[in-house]
Amino acid sequence: MKLTCNLWVRLKVIDLVVQTAWMTLTEKLDLGRDLVGLARYSFWRMELEGRDAESALADVDRAIRLDSAFTNQNKHVYLLEAVGLSPIGGLALGRDYPVMTEEGGTEGAYAVDCLVRELTTARDEGYRDRLNVRLESAEVTGMVAGEVWRVILRAGSEAEAVEKVEEMAVTRSRRQGLLLNPHYQRFEILAARPAG
Repeated sequence: MKLTCNLWVRLKVIDLVVQTAWMTLTEKLDLGRDLVGLARYSFWRMELEGRDAESALADVDRAIRLDSAFTNQNKHVYLLEAVGLSPIGGLALGRDYPVMTEEGGTEGAYAVDCLVRELTTARDEGYRDRLNVRLESAEVTGMVAGEVWRVILRAGSEAEAVEKVEEMAVTRSRRQGLLLNPHYQRFEILAARPAG
């Protein structure tokens, strides 16, 4: 049996990296007019092989709770999900749209999930190998590891929202882009949808 699952991990407390990014985007890069909210998640997409899907997902859940490289129960909340199976963890990802400005809330806003990862696969392979040591009923055959920035912003359409996120993500100068360095990182848009 083959299975693809996603692991999303977020801090339970205020994320100071997000707060700093928010201040930079709104104050230094003058994007406060469009930007409504911002969140950051550690993210892993795993391709699994095992006897059956439910036991493979339960095995991954056990392994990630034992390894602080993935999640620390004292400071993180997480969601482990796979199509057709009940999600595991306390993170309500579908409702996690933090509004950081009160002006108008999320009306007319879109949430865009932008995955930032390294150009090389060394990090992915390291996480794959680390997890495989702990698994009993499954094996990770493929891994994607990175950070997802959930950018909530006002735009006229979903396509316009994605375009704005791409502009603010890639650092091209001190006044353009912030969330990734194109010399060693790349990005992909995982999802874009109306917020709220």
